[in-house]
Amino acid sequence: MSHYIRTVPGYGPQVWRIERDTAVRLGITNPETGPGSYYRANIGETIWDCLKRSTPWFENGSNPFHETELAPGEFHPRIARPNDQHPDESPGANPGFFVDMNFIAEARSQLIVLVRQLERICRTVHPEPATMAAYGHDIRNLLLLACTEVENHWRGILHANGFVKDRYDTRDYVRLVPAMKLRSYAVAFRSFPQLSAFRPFERWGSTEATTRDLPWYDAYNAVKHNREAHFREARLDHAFQSLSACVIMMAAQFGLPQLMHKSSDLLEMFELTESPQWPLSAVYIFPYGEPHKDWVSVNYPFR
Repeated sequence: MSHYIRTVPGYGPQVWRIERDTAVRLGITNPETGPGSYYRANIGETIWDCLKRSTPWFENGSNPFHETELAPGEFHPRIARPNDQHPDESPGANPGFFVDMNFIAEARSQLIVLVRQLERICRTVHPEPATMAAYGHDIRNLLLLACTEVENHWRGILHANGFVKDRYDTRDYVRLVPAMKLRSYAVAFRSFPQLSAFRPFERWGSTEATTRDLPWYDAYNAVKHNREAHFREARLDHAFQSLSACVIMMAAQFGLPQLMHKSSDLLEMFELTESPQWPLSAVYIFPYGEPHKDWVSVNYPFR
């Protein structure tokens, strides 16, 4: 049994269950008796031959059906994606967010604390391209806290999906890049329109140096382990990048409503200026009553 999303020009996508000799549209009442919602192949032909014979949907040899990675009602823990009813609404949401409500509340509160710490720093050092190399103890402390929070998100996502180790490093964490399309995110700071949007994960995984691909995270490791030698790496731009990474990790796990949650601090501070575009094959499909009646988590196959 396979599931597909059919694109319909001018209308919303349709979800179909296609087996060896039948094709049934899901999400509607009594599809077997409705027009254009149920097809059965004749003896000796495939269901695809039947659909091509019975419909005008395969014009110019194109196939409007996109096979989905997950069955209806399945989702990956702590990975947000659009759903079949709103496939273009990125970053989407995670149907299992209610399991993580305590974590979400704590992470949101921590993010607000970090935002306020950044605002205090920026009352002394006005952030603009000419000052982003400024460094100091308060900036170092913010960098340490923000990167620790990012690590907590990375570790939690892998663990929730069954990828469990005694000790993780960036060679493990970089597996999140394709699963969550982290390179496609950009964050702008509304309070500082003079700054360009930050893309903290833009280069992650582009080389085998999975820590150096993240200059702000590399700086965090340097100033954490040897402040005396690397104090100059506790720079304002690295603090902005690390805080942007926190925002992205929250949005990429649970979606914008769970990130913001009517928090004026966060709504006034951040804007996602870029987020991933997901193929129809990767969106979450509502349960539609089969084969279960509710959402079920399925671990992402991290390797």
